[in-house]
Amino acid sequence: MVLLALLAAIIVAYSIAGSRETDRKHSAFEATRTDAQRFADSVVAQRGAPPTSRQDIQAALDTSAANKNGLLYSMQPAERRTKVVIQLTRSYQRSLALFGPAEATVDRCFTVIFEVDEVRRLGADITAHTSDERCTEVAHQNS
Repeated sequence: MVLLALLAAIIVAYSIAGSRETDRKHSAFEATRTDAQRFADSVVAQRGAPPTSRQDIQAALDTSAANKNGLLYSMQPAERRTKVVIQLTRSYQRSLALFGPAEATVDRCFTVIFEVDEVRRLGADITAHTSDERCTEVAHQNS
């Protein structure tokens, strides 16, 4: 009977830990949205026109993404707009680190379109892709 109670306690603790890890993973995934907004705001604040240099985009990614966890996949400049596909990564703590590393990461792909409007102001439109959409596929579809 004591063994059965101990087993039940272990199962409950494992379920709670799994639920908390899922919450931390979801929070990390959603935090990438904040990083994407920070990146777009940084580019818009520094420029009056859509960016045309990969180095400028990468520099903005490095300064706005947490721990320089931003990766530029593609960039398509045009006359009044530039379409950028980036991947942002965030870390979270795993609950049961006995079977692997204590920290895990989530990646999320974003398409950011920098465009000059009729009043000649630069703005950014951000599309957050789902966890199933890989940046290599998104960049390939956008080319």
